[in-house]
Amino acid sequence: MSLTEITAVVFSLSCVWLAVKKHVLNWPIGIVGVCAYMILFYREKLYADMFLQLVFIVQGIYGWMNWLKRKGNEEEIKVIYLVNKQRVLYGILIIFISAIWSYALMTYTNASMPYVDAFAATISLAANWLMAKKNIENWVLWIFADLIYIPLFLYKDLYLSSGIYLIFLILSIKGLIDWSRQSNLKKVLY
Repeated sequence: MSLTEITAVVFSLSCVWLAVKKHVLNWPIGIVGVCAYMILFYREKLYADMFLQLVFIVQGIYGWMNWLKRKGNEEEIKVIYLVNKQRVLYGILIIFISAIWSYALMTYTNASMPYVDAFAATISLAANWLMAKKNIENWVLWIFADLIYIPLFLYKDLYLSSGIYLIFLILSIKGLIDWSRQSNLKKVLY
């Protein structure tokens, strides 16, 4: 356990808690956690997740700006659902991008766990994008990613990070439930 990992954990946990509450400060706080994790993942040779943190910084800025938007008299932008065609498209993209990313990691780096690293990072990338857009499905993807990261970090002896991802799993389930209750939307099925 390093100071870098502690910083990443504290800021990331604060970020997810605020995201569950749909609070806009989740984005700038998350950016600090992302920067710390970028350093940590570099040290651990989890290059897909290291690169993912760079993307999270850009997505964090986008999410922060998007969540600050107001449409008419709304207090905040509304939570929305993907349609089934979009869900299928995201699933295909996650598999396709993961395969390419895994191949690149295996071919061009000394990455540790390239398949798992790339798959979890790709799911996280999609989840973070959907969170920035306030799509409720972001929580489903975060749950799936957390279920991959918990054993990955245990394997890498990153016990504090594994523990926080267990907390993230619980918060992601809570986020899915809370956002579903608050969305006032009927799920679109077509």
